[in-house]
Amino acid sequence: MSHPELLENDRRLEVRSLMRPGMRVLLAILALFPLLAPYELIVKIEWETYLHPFFLLSAVVSLGAIAVSAFFVFAAVAGLSSRMVFDAGSGTFQFSSHAPVVKPSHREYSLDAIGGLEVRERNWSDGAPTYHLDVVMADGSVFESGSSWSRGEIESIEGRVREFLAESSGRDKR
Repeated sequence: MSHPELLENDRRLEVRSLMRPGMRVLLAILALFPLLAPYELIVKIEWETYLHPFFLLSAVVSLGAIAVSAFFVFAAVAGLSSRMVFDAGSGTFQFSSHAPVVKPSHREYSLDAIGGLEVRERNWSDGAPTYHLDVVMADGSVFESGSSWSRGEIESIEGRVREFLAESSGRDKR
């Protein structure tokens, strides 16, 4: 998870949600551990026949372990880092995102094109929900920040962005 960070100065406010290189390396290393199952169950044991019922069970378990490893590798290389920049000096909102295997994306709008800000909750089948900030544009485009376990943290960022937009334009954006 890439926790959002708020960086600001007089004329610019930035919400960064970076997936750090260390997290990518950690996920890639974690991808190696499930591969122990196929090694121990398929490679290390010298099966006399592949029609043995225990071989079939081992093959199913090994396929599951390979799928888990593939998921960790995918998360390591496709996990997005994003930036939302609210720039009062140029009067623009910029959203950019990138990952090692994903084409970088950059969009730029006028601050006046921001239709609203929303704190959204994402429920998971396991564990607590996460929260993220959505910037909704007048044309219907929605840009999402990184997520946090803390609703208060995201609401604090939303409040500061609202204040910044109100200060930069002289009116409240809702």
